[in-house]
Amino acid sequence: MNTGITMEMVTRAESTANFRIVIVKGKVYMKTYRKSFQTRDIFTLWGILQLMRKYPGKLPDLDLMFDSGDKPVIKSSDYHGHNAEAPPPVFRYCGRDSFVAIVFPDWSFWGWPEIRIKPWDTLLKDLKEGNKKIKWTERDPYAYWKGNPKVATTRQDLLKCNVSDKQDWNARLYSMDWGREIRQGFQKSNLADQCTHRYKIYIEGGAWSVSEKYILACDSLTLLVKPLYYDFFTRSLVPMRHYWPIKENDKCRSIKFAVDWGNNHTQNAQDIGRAASNFIQEDLRMDYVYDYMFHLLNTYAKLLRYKPTIPPKAVEFCSENMACPAVGLKKRFMMESMVKAPSDTYPCTLPPSDPPHIQAFLKVNEDSIKEVELWENCFWENQPK
Repeated sequence: MNTGITMEMVTRAESTANFRIVIVKGKVYMKTYRKSFQTRDIFTLWGILQLMRKYPGKLPDLDLMFDSGDKPVIKSSDYHGHNAEAPPPVFRYCGRDSFVAIVFPDWSFWGWPEIRIKPWDTLLKDLKEGNKKIKWTERDPYAYWKGNPKVATTRQDLLKCNVSDKQDWNARLYSMDWGREIRQGFQKSNLADQCTHRYKIYIEGGAWSVSEKYILACDSLTLLVKPLYYDFFTRSLVPMRHYWPIKENDKCRSIKFAVDWGNNHTQNAQDIGRAASNFIQEDLRMDYVYDYMFHLLNTYAKLLRYKPTIPPKAVEFCSENMACPAVGLKKRFMMESMVKAPSDTYPCTLPPSDPPHIQAFLKVNEDSIKEVELWENCFWENQPK
């Protein structure tokens, strides 16, 4: 049986992809099929160019299709069966178990100028300093969330958990007025100033949200509403080590119990919050983001059963012809995130694949979540009717 990726498989992805990136003899070309939201395509391409500056001459020829939308669109079930054709290989920023996707770091690692989010290297330092402004024990002892509830029914459901005259679910939830924020240039949305509560809620929007890494970096205990989607690093997170799991179908009671538990076990709550921050600061620094990209693209290249060629109407790009004409925050973020010199070390070495180890890891995570749900159920069952 032949395995690998054919040109026919790749070109079939044109129906859903936003853009195509091709690398031939160390030069990078992009062909656009449909407009990406804001500058997702530009900063994704920029990230690949910086990878090539960090490890010059180390990437083989490549042919990559990118879908820059929020939700995966290629269903696994459409490619099952003895005579089913192979699914098109599509790179995107998140995946879901019932869909096919090659998960790639999102554009915001190199900056998101439209909402003034700095490149990751710069922002990591700001977040680390921001954590020092208010000690955990002096932060508001509630769960905090601020975002756009209009993008998902699960977020609209979350707003029912806000404090009211009738009930206090230990949550302080705020709807972001995107129109007003855009008019004000997101001047009041500095992420490093938002680590003011002991607990922060992560909840998906239309799909996964780039906010997850910022929330986890806050030293606060992350209350993570059960997700449907994953990005390239979140499958490494361990419940009760890096976050507290929140039920999707019973959010309010789940949040109240988590906050009550944390306020009665302050050292444990602080330890989990700090472990998440350490994970983000140490395991998600840009050197490792680039190494993930390096290994992913090299492994993908080994599967190609054809030699990539420059597609018609593709445009050649390099760091200089992208950064030089850029203006404003776009130019500033490109200059901040530009790799200044080649790395003097080789990318990190990947351990050998170990499916039994992965299955054991997933089982431990599943058991941890079940244990928390058991505590929670017992708590509510013993409350006065």
